[in-house]
Order: sequence, then C-alpha cells, then structure tokens
Amino acid sequence: METPSAAGRYRIDRLLGSGAFATVWLGHDEELASPVAIKILAEHWAQHTDVRERFVQEARLLRRVDSHRLVQVFDIGELADGRPYFVMTYADQGTLEDLLAIAPLPPNEALRLAQEVCRGLQELHGQGIVHRDLKPSNVLIRTVAADEERVMISDLGIARSGDRLSSLTLPAGSPGYMAPEQAMIDGAPDHRADIYGLGALTYHLLTGEPPGETRRPPSLLQPAVTPPIDAVVLRALEPDRDRRWPTAAAFGQALARTTGRIDTDPLPVPRPVPPRRRRGRRPGRAALLTAAGMAAAALGGGGAVLAFDGDHAADARSTAIRPAGDPDTGIGDPNGRWLRTDRDIPPRYRRLIVRAGTWCRLRGLSPALIAAMLKAESGFDADLSDPGRDEYGIARWTPSVLVQWQPGGASVPEPRPADITPEVSIPALGRYLCYWGRGVRDVPGDPALNLAAVYRTSAAKVLQSRGVPAGYRAYADEVGRHLRDYRPR
Repeated sequence: METPSAAGRYRIDRLLGSGAFATVWLGHDEELASPVAIKILAEHWAQHTDVRERFVQEARLLRRVDSHRLVQVFDIGELADGRPYFVMTYADQGTLEDLLAIAPLPPNEALRLAQEVCRGLQELHGQGIVHRDLKPSNVLIRTVAADEERVMISDLGIARSGDRLSSLTLPAGSPGYMAPEQAMIDGAPDHRADIYGLGALTYHLLTGEPPGETRRPPSLLQPAVTPPIDAVVLRALEPDRDRRWPTAAAFGQALARTTGRIDTDPLPVPRPVPPRRRRGRRPGRAALLTAAGMAAAALGGGGAVLAFDGDHAADARSTAIRPAGDPDTGIGDPNGRWLRTDRDIPPRYRRLIVRAGTWCRLRGLSPALIAAMLKAESGFDADLSDPGRDEYGIARWTPSVLVQWQPGGASVPEPRPADITPEVSIPALGRYLCYWGRGVRDVPGDPALNLAAVYRTSAAKVLQSRGVPAGYRAYADEVGRHLRDYRPR
C-alpha cells in the first residue's frame, strides 16, 4: 500500500488501520500543531458511486451531531487521485476492543464505560440517527488530561437517519451485537436496535465475551455481577424490541442505579494507561468458502454496503486508531502477558497477533499459537510471495480463500497479492481458526496443533484423521516447537 504524503493541508505520518472500504492514517495538522486521524476511501471503491456517497454521508452525520461523545469531523476533501477523505479526532488509546484484549475489566469499570456509551448514543438518537453497529471496536478512547479519558462512538458507515429509517432495509450489522430485526430484510430497525447493541456491548464489557443466543445472565460468567445488573442487561437484549429499554438514557440510568451513583464527564481513569506508542489450500475447502461468499453476496444485493461479515469484530469500516508505536515497544502486550518479549516475534505485529489469538474462546487458540504459525508459515516475512503455490504475505494466504476472511468478507473484491498486508492477513487467521476450529474441538491430541493442521489442510481432514494428518505432522511439530518458545513462562 502506497503511503500518501498529505491530505490537503494535513501531513500523513503512518497507517493506523485498514478495512474493507477505507484506511485510517495518523496525520498532523501543522497549523494547529495537533495529531489527527484521516480516513481515506479505498482506491478500488472510489469509482463506486453508492459506496462513495455512503463514505461522505458518514462524515456528514458525524459533523451534524458534533459532540465530543462521538468522533468529531473537522474537514473533508479529495486526494489528487480523486479519493475522498475526512479528518477526525485522533484516539490515542485505541478502542474498547483493544482494552478488553489487555485484561478483563472490573465490573464497576465496565459499567462506567457502558454509561459513557449510553450518553453518546443518546446524543446520536437525539439527531434522529440509528447507529446499527455498536460493538467494542467502534468505541474509541482518547486521553483528554493526564488522568482523564474520553469515550467516543465511531463508525457511522451503516447508520440510518431521517426518511431513510422507513425505507427498505437489508441485513446489516455485526453478528453477536445486532438485534434480531437487523438480520431481516425490511426489518425496519429503529433506535431500539441500538439498545440491543448497547446491551450486547455492556454484556461483553462485563463478561469478556458477547452474549450468545441463549442469553445467559452475565453473572454466570462473571460472579461479581449482581442480579440487578443481570436484569438491566437482559432487558436490553430482549428479542422483542417493544420489551427493551425505551431509550439509551433509560438504560444508562438503570445501570447507574445498580451501582448507586451516576458518573460525571469526563471521568478519571482508575487504571494505568497502556504504553503507546499455508501452503496450498485444498479445493474442497475453497469450494465451501465460495458457496458461503455467494450466500453473503445474495444478502448484499441492491448496492448496499453491509457489515454482515460473519465475525465478532467486523473491521470493514472500523476507525480503530491505536498508533503503531515504535518498533521496539512491544505493542499491545507490553508486559509479556500473551507472548515472550525476548524472542524473535516482530514487535510491530504483536498487537495484531494478540488480537487474532484472542478473537474467540477456543481451546488451543492463543496469541502464542498465532505467532508460532506465522513463524512456520513465513518466518514473519510480510512480503512473502510464492506465485507457484498462489500464496502471499506473512500467513501465506491464497487470495481466493482470504477473500472470505478479510475485513468485509465476500462483499469486498478479492485482494491482490500487494494488498495482503499483516493488518489484513493476521486478523483473518484468527477469524479462520475461530470458525473452522469449532468443528475439531473434540478431536484427540494437542488442540493447538489440531488448529494449526486445520489451517494447513482442512477441518474435515483433521476430523477424519482424529488429529493431525500424517502428511502434516512435520509442520505441526515445527509449530509446536515455536509455540513452546513463544509461550510466556
């Protein structure tokens, strides 16, 4: 990916994140001597009128609300090649998803953050806007003073407002956080869909994972959660939207009553701020993935831009903007909780590796396994190119397979080899293992090595062999050696 040097009067320093439809860059406002985040529409979408209009509409909606509880837009323009961009608040502490990856949250801290999101959502609804994609990766955190932070809602890429609320709607949202009506064609989701998303987000903050279909009380996963909290959160998650809390304010007030206080804004930070700073894929599996992609494409008809990509993070339009930091800072895992800090894991990839290795709760999956597999696949070579096997990048992805697991899934064009960057391929590895790994949970043997074999060959072959197939044991042994080397002592 070529780094643009500037967007209008804003200098561009480095890439912060990339998704299916846009990239986000760390920029600098020379006139005001201030860092900014610059969101630029991806080149291959710039000529799609509907996508371009939705991109600009996101900036307009954020500007309309113009609240410090949401990411604020300061400027908009076009690059020399015609791609639109907009300039917005820079969130130096990343997202709630990043925060959850570092360590579980104490219940009071989880409730405090949830109440902050309630306030921002209420401001959004006050402008007649429905977000439709509330989740941890779409809530940013920004330092506003030495010991204070600000929580901001971001990413209005699939938001609806005004008369569009009553027009035909297609399924859109992120699985695990979307209300049942969002999965229906013409489900006409209104602000109560966001109440469901708010409940799912709060559930995740309290328990470390989004709610499942069974809607178990949060206290079953986090004993410190009290029955009154259970009741408040489960009401937000009611399948019948008429039975949910009527407004975000009502939900927030109910949460406040469970703690006996209402927080003020901005709020002191009670925790330390983290430092900143395959070889061949088999045709059978590719055919299954192609079929899944066709089904997803069928849902995405009519030119709508959907976030229905089958994973709990759904990065497609994310403005998750934690800086990359210095190459030697141990990004995302500064204390070596997940990975040894004295091994050859490139520090600039540690945050991506931790994210992929904690994508879901699956026996055997860990950041150490992700790192071990990347070492075995490419030796951490982000520029690996093996046209003979049609494999590219740090995880040796085949483009026709990666298209299903990249941000945005099959609704995004198949990536070119040059587009298979670590920012795309490492999280996709986590998604892939979370999906296919469920099918081998009961297979005997080392669950981590079984997962590695699933990636190298297929879940069906691991099931058939009742473990690592004979032809892949040398690969599994290599992964096992690296795994032992990378696990924290």
